[in-house]
Amino acid sequence: MERSRQILIINNLYPPQVLGGYERSIADFARLLQHRGHQVLVLTTDNPEFATSHLSQRYPDPPVERCLALGGQWKRGGGSAWFDDDVVQRLALQNLEVLNHHLQSFQPDVCLVGNLDFLSVDLVSQVLAAQVPVAHYIMNKAPGYPTELAPVHPLHRYVTCSNWVAEALRHQGYPAEEARTIYPGAVVEEFYQKSLPARDRLRIAYASIVMPYKGADVLAEALSLLHALGVDFTATFAGDTLAPEFVAELQRYIDAEGFSHRVEFVGPLSRQGLAKLFQTHNVLAFPSRFQEPFGISQIEAMAAGLALVTSGTGGAAEIVDHGVDGLIFESENPLSLAESLAYLSTNPDVWAAIAQKGQAKALSQFNQHRAVEQLEALFEELLEFQQSDTYRATVTKTYPIGTYTLTLPANHKLDIYQSTWHRYDTALGTIAQVVFAKYPRSWAIDIGANVGDTAALIRSYSEAPILCIEGNPEFIPYLKKNVAQLGTVQIVSCFVGPTGGAISSSQIQSRGGTASIVGTTSDAIANAIPLRPLEEILPDYPQCQSYKLLKTDTDGYDFAILQASLPVLQAQQPVLFFEYDLYASPDGMQASISTIDALIRIGYAYFIIYDNFGNYLLSLTAQECERFRDLNAYLRSNREKSGRIVVHYFDICAFSTNDQDLFEQLRQQELNG
Repeated sequence: MERSRQILIINNLYPPQVLGGYERSIADFARLLQHRGHQVLVLTTDNPEFATSHLSQRYPDPPVERCLALGGQWKRGGGSAWFDDDVVQRLALQNLEVLNHHLQSFQPDVCLVGNLDFLSVDLVSQVLAAQVPVAHYIMNKAPGYPTELAPVHPLHRYVTCSNWVAEALRHQGYPAEEARTIYPGAVVEEFYQKSLPARDRLRIAYASIVMPYKGADVLAEALSLLHALGVDFTATFAGDTLAPEFVAELQRYIDAEGFSHRVEFVGPLSRQGLAKLFQTHNVLAFPSRFQEPFGISQIEAMAAGLALVTSGTGGAAEIVDHGVDGLIFESENPLSLAESLAYLSTNPDVWAAIAQKGQAKALSQFNQHRAVEQLEALFEELLEFQQSDTYRATVTKTYPIGTYTLTLPANHKLDIYQSTWHRYDTALGTIAQVVFAKYPRSWAIDIGANVGDTAALIRSYSEAPILCIEGNPEFIPYLKKNVAQLGTVQIVSCFVGPTGGAISSSQIQSRGGTASIVGTTSDAIANAIPLRPLEEILPDYPQCQSYKLLKTDTDGYDFAILQASLPVLQAQQPVLFFEYDLYASPDGMQASISTIDALIRIGYAYFIIYDNFGNYLLSLTAQECERFRDLNAYLRSNREKSGRIVVHYFDICAFSTNDQDLFEQLRQQELNG
């Protein structure tokens, strides 16, 4: 790749903190990408309990920020577990805030994601929301999240360490039709030996985590069979373990079988230590019983000139041509493994040929420089696609609102909803028409302006100028583009809320064209979007001092916004149109009634209620305000008892005593159909 790129890398662990080959491969990619001239930044976690001495002799590490937090832990003795839900949610939000900071400060061109175990796929979604292409390198059977959470985005690509992994993803239902297999390879130059190891006797190496699923016990039983047959051998087990009792049981078995003098357990080794181990061995036994995504230690051993004897499970089989550059034995069958090992010892010419051809294959087909070149090519494909008309067509669409044609994000569902429910988000047009017929020189205020669809609807029915308030940065570019055709429209980029508050963009969850805020607001979040009360915003727009229509649709904050804005609402008495959702916030049931009561106290006396499809439901006066409890009971029953939610919320249009005529006019229009 000729041009230097800003490459962000995200992985749950990073050397020297390692559990296996996944984090080693991601680290090797990071080092080589930096060596090839790219600016690389790694975001990972800090877990010193997994520290080893896994360092590169050839290439230095890029900047590594151990700023993320795992939402669970691997247990000694085997197994793993997530933390409690509240802890996981808190850490996930913290991780998103950290990521957002680095997205803004580092400004990556592309992102390479690795192992997300105990992290959240929301990290990937946030990178994609920033329009940064993501290559997610998968070295496990699954990517660390369920299929229903899998990103579906034109700038997202799965990259798999083997064809077997790619097929496994597709079989499970992940959107991996375009998955690209790039074999991770190995740092073969650090293992290469010009002279092949001596083949005076079997000197067998095992180089993997010492656990049952890796088949260490299968090898131990095979060694017992070799010992019983009188085959000359020594064996070394190299690798860490999460189950010390399993290692102890292996050692007891070997002692009991009488060949402990032939076997050594050396524990975890650095890459340099593993290279030295291979210098004194001539066969790698790879007895894994689980479906291996790949098996990097096989490549490292082949590069060192060791003959490979493997169970060939999963993607491991893609490394070897049986009988040509390695031997494949029947998985979980100690006798089959023993026969393969004995075959080498009794056929030295075949043994030598297998070792030579295996070394040549490792150097030519499985070196990491080749893998990194393929990654770079994929990055360039994604970046080129990002600039294409085809991509722009996939991320946007056009849709008519009233007399205007708007540009929407491709995942925006307004067009889908309105094709099914024809009155969805349309009532405000008629309301604006009657309001501005009475108040022709007044403004409209649109809180939660989204992509400008409400503004376009209002302007299709009136010539009223509009103040659009929107805090979600994902919607702002669409809002600016769409309102440019509407005439007098002002945009305020903030959320409405208490003075001094702020919302991190990582707290914003956007789905289908709506956005909600997760977590609490804070005044100490870096790179956050400010919260401003309406009474603070309005002085900045003196031309908007007279407004007679105020709409708020903020997916959970409408009651809080109205109550915080009571002084300015009392002064202006605008017609209000707001979302009445009991379940968008924890206190929605109580907040709904207290908000209606507060509006009545400042002069609002008439209410028209629409269901969430835009259909007229009924009208109430201040004297009938107790009926709002009946409406709440209906929403509660719909949510909690009916079995399937149909009506999620209401939209309320509220009129002050000064606008009884508007209330009666709109009500009569609805009654007349």
